[in-house]
Amino acid sequence: MAEETNMASDPLLSLIDAIYAAAADPSLWPFVARQIQSAIGGHSVNLALEDLDDSRVNLMYTTGVCQEDIELYQNEVMGKDQMTDLLNVVPECTAFTSQDFYDIKSVRSMYCYEAFYEKVGYTHFNVGLFYRDNGRRAWLSVARSEKDPLYTPEEQMLMQVLTPHLRRAFLINVQLLEAQLTSKIALDSLEHIAAAMLLLTNNGQVVQHNSRAEHYLHIDGGSTKQATIRLPDAHANSHLHTLIGAISQDETKEQNGILPFVEKGVQKTALCFPWRSSDEQFDWLGKTACCIVFILSPSADAPHEDMLHKTFDLSKAEVKVLQRLMSGMQVAEVAGYLFVSQATVRFHIRNLLRKTASRNQAEMITRVFNTASVRVE
Repeated sequence: MAEETNMASDPLLSLIDAIYAAAADPSLWPFVARQIQSAIGGHSVNLALEDLDDSRVNLMYTTGVCQEDIELYQNEVMGKDQMTDLLNVVPECTAFTSQDFYDIKSVRSMYCYEAFYEKVGYTHFNVGLFYRDNGRRAWLSVARSEKDPLYTPEEQMLMQVLTPHLRRAFLINVQLLEAQLTSKIALDSLEHIAAAMLLLTNNGQVVQHNSRAEHYLHIDGGSTKQATIRLPDAHANSHLHTLIGAISQDETKEQNGILPFVEKGVQKTALCFPWRSSDEQFDWLGKTACCIVFILSPSADAPHEDMLHKTFDLSKAEVKVLQRLMSGMQVAEVAGYLFVSQATVRFHIRNLLRKTASRNQAEMITRVFNTASVRVE
């Protein structure tokens, strides 16, 4: 706070005000990016809000390049970019300059520079990584060319001062979207959901469920009011209740909400995600719900590659990523299994969400099961 106070001025306060305006209205993020670019100084600014579970959060805004340049970068450079690899190395909520990692000679020798950055005039970056977890990443960078001066410590400090505010604004965006999603779900729709579905409290008690979920109920004390969820696979059941506990404590950063398990020789998948409500406000269920669980059951094996390709017009690479996601893998695991970068996996997931008209991975998997003639129990 001392650093923020020392640097406090009308321009800085105006930047912070603009950032929090974007927290309530995400359409203002491009304006925020341009304001920060102007304050720090550089010929271009790049802003990326990435959420692999909710495509409504995603935003890629850049100045100084055309759509053709963006497509070239996404298709040929992104997975081999040593500059953006720094986003996986530095701590979350950190500002840094690329000049602290690479001198001009090193930059010129990079594939990403030869294939893309030299053409658009990107040589040095002042970057604020304001959020990163397994599913989300958010960052802003101001770019300078080789002809421009290097960033000063004061310019890096300005980015560092702004980074925590960018983080808070991004999280407010996410929370508002989750609240909107919650408000659209009502009890009378549960039986129309083509999956077993349960709503749970923070101690794992079932608040509400549809008929497809009845055989996953474990009754305590002979009363359905004391029912909890129990999967037939002991390992998956233990993992599920660990996840429910983590959700109740808001500690889901390292948790995977997609849990594959086997029931009577059939491969199934449980999807467990937070159901947001405050401690002070009871929702329409009459008691506070903590999380929502869907249980998907294919009638045989997962959809064949040819079926996925024809149904959703997927490339071979997209099919491979989708199949790994459906098996419960996280981004890092998919990248390791397919021997590609995490950036490449993130790129394919964004395309999968678009091609399946899905807002998040849970919706995408459900849609694939339904559309590809797979029974959802």
